[in-house]
Amino acid sequence: MKQNRIFQVEPSIDDSDIKSVVDYLNSGGWLTEHKITQELEKNIKDFIGRRYSHAVPNGTIAIYLALLASGIGKGKKVGVPNLTMIATINAIIWADAEPVLIDVDESLCLSYEQLKEFNDLDALIFVPLNGRTGDGEKIEELCRENNILLIEDSAHALGSNYKSKKCGFLGDLSIFSFTPHKIITMGQGGMILTDNDEFNNNIFNLKTFNRSKDKQDWHDGFGLNFKITDIQSSLGLSQFSKLNMFIENKRKNLEIYRKNINNKEISFIDFHEDEVPWFFDIVCSSKEYKEEIKEHLSKNNIETRDCYPALSFQNYLKEVEKTDLSHSEKISENILWLPSSNALTKEEIETISNLISNHS
Repeated sequence: MKQNRIFQVEPSIDDSDIKSVVDYLNSGGWLTEHKITQELEKNIKDFIGRRYSHAVPNGTIAIYLALLASGIGKGKKVGVPNLTMIATINAIIWADAEPVLIDVDESLCLSYEQLKEFNDLDALIFVPLNGRTGDGEKIEELCRENNILLIEDSAHALGSNYKSKKCGFLGDLSIFSFTPHKIITMGQGGMILTDNDEFNNNIFNLKTFNRSKDKQDWHDGFGLNFKITDIQSSLGLSQFSKLNMFIENKRKNLEIYRKNINNKEISFIDFHEDEVPWFFDIVCSSKEYKEEIKEHLSKNNIETRDCYPALSFQNYLKEVEKTDLSHSEKISENILWLPSSNALTKEEIETISNLISNHS
């Protein structure tokens, strides 16, 4: 009998999540952003160790507001890794700044060596891709020494750690994302964190119409509406309460994959002890072999996902400033993301691994 379909990723929602949302709906709350969202903001900033946090509708908006709040706009150059989700660079373009593509290193994170070639950046977005941290702390020091504003796009990395700090604590501002495939989810949602008083005030004003006083329609300047809802945050609180369980499960599932995949055409990129895999990735010997594995798994009702294509491959980004991007352009075509849901069973992972190992 053919097995049920195994999706590449799906949200992990249980009865405690449902109860959290239902309890809120029964509480008489006004649904929009208020005390529940404030509680979620506090829990996450305390977990990371930041002073301030602001919930927003999604990670793209989080990056955009981080740029605006820190004065990065027209005439400013912002470095960005060539291997990241499209939202990272689109937020730069949205803010009317100028992106600069920089290659990644063996960890798939922005290359410290490549970064040293640029001496005219105003800001940099560092991405701990798939929970890996690369040379993030060295890059933070380089940015500090060269007066480069550093934003950490930690959408994949809630729960991962650098050597001396958590992901979400790097640089001047950092962001998280809570879409359905992230380690915790609210359906949509994002968060901006910072320790800077000025940036904190700017973010609050930008996301709340810059009102002079709450519930009044006088405004001290330009502002927009980037609030979320307490409905979302009630789910976010329930999900956050299970973060350590999700982290442990992710690490356990990665080890099952690594133990059971035995194929000379497949390799793995290391995770350090304190890093958390967001997706389980394999590197195939060629783009053609990756397509074979994808098709083989699909025929067995198993869904996979290609890694992000290098940004330099996107037609509308062809004219963006860049240097040699050969590593990211080559490896991005060979990476395949395997099923990565927290609800995966040991038996399902072993089945996927055996299909990969036995494919010739």
